[in-house]
Amino acid sequence: MILKRSVSLLSLIFLTASMVQAADIDTVHRKSDGSSVGGEIKSVTKTDVTVYQKVGNKETNVPANDIELIEWKDEPAVLRLARSNEKSGNLAEALTGFDEALKNLAPGADSLKADIEFLIARTAYKVAQADPSQTQTAVDKLKAFVNDHRDHYRFYDAQMLLAETALLAGDTVAADSAFNLVQQAPWKDYKMAGKLGSAETLLKGNQIGQAKAIFDQVAAEQTSNSAEKARQLQAMIGQARCLKSESQTDEAATALQQVIDQTEANDTRLLAEAYLHLGDCYAADGQQLKDAVLAYLHVDVIPTLAAHSDLHAEALYHLARLWPAVGDPARGAEASAKLEQDYPNSEWTKKLTAGS
Repeated sequence: MILKRSVSLLSLIFLTASMVQAADIDTVHRKSDGSSVGGEIKSVTKTDVTVYQKVGNKETNVPANDIELIEWKDEPAVLRLARSNEKSGNLAEALTGFDEALKNLAPGADSLKADIEFLIARTAYKVAQADPSQTQTAVDKLKAFVNDHRDHYRFYDAQMLLAETALLAGDTVAADSAFNLVQQAPWKDYKMAGKLGSAETLLKGNQIGQAKAIFDQVAAEQTSNSAEKARQLQAMIGQARCLKSESQTDEAATALQQVIDQTEANDTRLLAEAYLHLGDCYAADGQQLKDAVLAYLHVDVIPTLAAHSDLHAEALYHLARLWPAVGDPARGAEASAKLEQDYPNSEWTKKLTAGS
């Protein structure tokens, strides 16, 4: 019994020491393979972050496009919870936590301060997706970030979000300008993303042929990693949307099903978009309404897909309209109530209440 207690005590001491040690280093988490690089961050630029590792006495450069997040050794404890809240969709709580983290920063933590400011701007963008009345707030925060932190590893991410937010506001000129800046990034997946954004601005202007030409170009590119493959699949969704606009709904539905089959499970936004547009295709001719309901339901009942509030609101709008058409008005009323309760300021709520 004494031996067991001694072993347990030693284990606890070792665990505690490990936790303390982990808190004394910066940790850069990669997107590509889920690995991390721990050590001391020596430099931060818009293209990479350099980490010095005592073990092996070496420096590792992590490209900015491969950074999921950085856990900083000097970050306030509240920052971890705030990140978790943002990821789970608790955006108001996330913003409160990020603001508190800013107030508790140690002097001189400039890169960490910029990182938190990016997280605030990104969360503001997510708020605007569900509530268009908050779009200008998101634009202001993202503009401030790109103007103040032109050599930070989040620079191109912020440019991408600024472009997306400009699209939300209907400002295609500003959106296209920001997307063109994204195309100047040194990585292929970001160049592809910038091109896709330019195609989106063309679609906003109903320039379908020009948009489709860009989607076709990106979809035909050779890919060498999961990030580039995701952009290629995004282009295929764009192709399908163009086909649908030309009343080629069967071809569009086939392409969207291919996207769904090829998309990785953790790319939840891409999946949600594909299911939404698949539902649109099935609903277009009025003959496949049950299939349309099933497609939209994926975005409502799968939590990781429903976490994308703008797409979830859109799915609920369609479900509210289609459930009565397939003989289940009660579920239609449930979808309508859910849309109005969860997304009162969404454009889809306004369309539903206007009867359009």
